[in-house]
Amino acid sequence: MGIIEDAKDAVKLVQKIDNIELYRKILDLQSDAIELIEQSKLKDEKIAKLKKALKVKGKMVCKDSAYYLTDDKDKIIDGPFCTKCFDVDQDSIRIVAHTTGGQVKCLKCKVVFESENIYNNLVPGENFPGDDDRGVQDLLAVD
Repeated sequence: MGIIEDAKDAVKLVQKIDNIELYRKILDLQSDAIELIEQSKLKDEKIAKLKKALKVKGKMVCKDSAYYLTDDKDKIIDGPFCTKCFDVDQDSIRIVAHTTGGQVKCLKCKVVFESENIYNNLVPGENFPGDDDRGVQDLLAVD
């Protein structure tokens, strides 16, 4: 039997005793138990997200002011990703070409910066890391 079921049973017993003050206390206890369960679920979700971020972070390299995902042989397989979004939010947000002048942009945080190296790898029709359909999502599975 779980804590919620135990609290419900206690409420039924208190109703039979006809003690209003005790009944209210039991209801408060049940409410607190539900809140603790919800907090526990949120923490479990946050732990899973941090585990994923840690796994990916070990495979990221910073080059030309962007992150790139590497495989076990340190070959770049995906990217470029925004350094701000990854460092602050643990989000792997792709950087895209912004203008014809060599600027690139993060679509989430909207940062725009000059990088000919990144821009040249993002020119349409050119091969760039990530063309082999492997990437961050493949590495996010938590063991």
